Amino acid sequence: MLFLTTEHYDDLIDLIKMSTETFNRTSVVTETYPQRVSEKKDLSPKKVNIDVLKKRVFEEKKRERFQNRVLIGMFCVSIAILGYIVV
Repeated sequence: MLFLTTEHYDDLIDLIKMSTETFNRTSVVTETYPQRVSEKKDLSPKKVNIDVLKKRVFEEKKRERFQNRVLIGMFCVSIAILGYIVV
């Protein structure tokens, strides 16, 4: 059987007080958080420049084409070197 002394009761009461204090602090934080999020939404641009997006896509395709050409060139050079060595 478990016997609780007054010290144990005091500790339990302190523990309960601490847990409710942390709960109260978190509720204050959650109240201020939506205000900050709404402020950040107002700062975001509402329009997008389509020319900038087209330029990005063009640059990416250009880079991919260059990489493909280099890959095909290296393949052709390696075939030529192997053919030279074998013959």
